[in-house]
Amino acid sequence: MSETQYEIMDGELYCRFIAGDRDALTALVDLYSEDLTRFISRIVGNHHDAEELMIDAFTRLVRNKDRIKNHNALKSYLVTTGKNLALNLLKKNKRNPFIFEYIDNVLEEAGADNTPDDELFRQEQKRQLEGAMARLKQPHREALKLIYFENKSYADAGNAMDKTAKQIDNLLYNAKAALRKILESEDFLYETE
Repeated sequence: MSETQYEIMDGELYCRFIAGDRDALTALVDLYSEDLTRFISRIVGNHHDAEELMIDAFTRLVRNKDRIKNHNALKSYLVTTGKNLALNLLKKNKRNPFIFEYIDNVLEEAGADNTPDDELFRQEQKRQLEGAMARLKQPHREALKLIYFENKSYADAGNAMDKTAKQIDNLLYNAKAALRKILESEDFLYETE
């Protein structure tokens, strides 16, 4: 489809959407969701969060459709809304500085010879682990990250956190206990059935 045909289809869908056609909204979601999710994912570094923010962006579009004057502003509105939602999420997570890409790497190391069910299981496991890690106290998150995800020695982790190796050992013990408690309260998926 040429760019001109794309713009015509885009404009027609937008007009139908403004008129209240739900099928047009579905078509607009189909048209823009993949690109918008990819764009947001580059900002937040997490495809799951990006998908949720993409849905939030379309929800705001539905609530604010009267503010968009023409179909040319539609894509710009979605991109701007997606970017702002992503930046707000990053600000919110700034208080939780654990970098979740480490979890991605650990779960990906499980192997590429997996079924789609295995992949869905790992994604759910990752989501649960991210949520549990975010609920830990900052020193616990940092100690776990340094030792288990960055493979630092206790001495190196202690230097990074201005603690002794024994204090790091105590932090890890308490962090693992707290993490286990959170995961058990949320029925963490330990293995596929």
